[in-house]
Amino acid sequence: MDRFDVVCIGVVLMDLPLGPLDKGIFNKETTMVPRISLTTGGDAFNEAVILARLGKKTALMGHIGMDLLGDLVVKRCEEEGVDCSRLERDPQIDTRINVVIVGKDGQRHFVKTQNAGARSLRGDEIDYGLIKKAAAVSLASIFCSKLRDPETILKILKAARASKVITFADMVPMTGGETINDIAEALTYLDFFLPNREEAAMLTGLQDPDEMADYLLQYGIKNIIIKLGREGCLIKNSQERYWIPAFPEEVVDTTGAGDNFAAGFITALLDGMGLEACGTFANAVAAASIKSVGAVDGVKNKSQIEAYLDKNKGWIKHIDFRKGNDKSEVIIDEEKESRKQ
Repeated sequence: MDRFDVVCIGVVLMDLPLGPLDKGIFNKETTMVPRISLTTGGDAFNEAVILARLGKKTALMGHIGMDLLGDLVVKRCEEEGVDCSRLERDPQIDTRINVVIVGKDGQRHFVKTQNAGARSLRGDEIDYGLIKKAAAVSLASIFCSKLRDPETILKILKAARASKVITFADMVPMTGGETINDIAEALTYLDFFLPNREEAAMLTGLQDPDEMADYLLQYGIKNIIIKLGREGCLIKNSQERYWIPAFPEEVVDTTGAGDNFAAGFITALLDGMGLEACGTFANAVAAASIKSVGAVDGVKNKSQIEAYLDKNKGWIKHIDFRKGNDKSEVIIDEEKESRKQ
């Protein structure tokens, strides 16, 4: 069986980004935009594509239709070098499409299809043997349609922990009345959790990022990374704390910025970087992504990100290590020593 650096699990669909647009569109019969094209969409698909471009051998698990859009998903995977042999193709559903309306301020608004393809992944759809042979597994958004079943999430994370596979999870806002207690048991098996500020606030009921991180650490998660948009990111575990500022870039489109950040962080960690470097590298990937319309148009390859970091050395010097130090310890498994980066 093939071994992969990362297995991404979650939503796989196609995006149709439109913009930049303002509310005046509804007062016109015709509005011209520079480009309209279908592109990669869904948290797992976005992460997998960026990980592959950053040099990681990546496999994708999700659920798509046996239709024209499904064929496009497979073609994109083949073009990007992402293994899609574990994608379930269902002739009874339509592959989902997500219309992304990008405002003049770079913020986005979604119009999504709701069909049978939006249901949660079942445990019998997951290739646990593949997960056990990977270096890392990424649940590319807990509470999304594909990762809403606590039993499946728990089973995935338990299988990964048993094989010493590093586990990552992002999230989306809860829309079905879920709370953190619905996934409390699963969180004890999670090495890295990467919510954004709004999502962490929903989970914890708190507003201060440090307090959010402390709250989440109490659930047994080893490392918390809170994405703070223009303010960068907060990284915290039981021993370390870093607040790493974002790179000052003009926002064109924030679609997929969090997925790009996650892919950057995972790449850096698997490359042996410490927490400070992981956060900085992830911020650089996110910065590259927001300069283009669409979730995956901005990041081309790892050399691009390395050149960007080299160009912005002066900015990197402003990293704030309040309460931290310059020696990162990545907390992965409390049963073994922290792995020095």
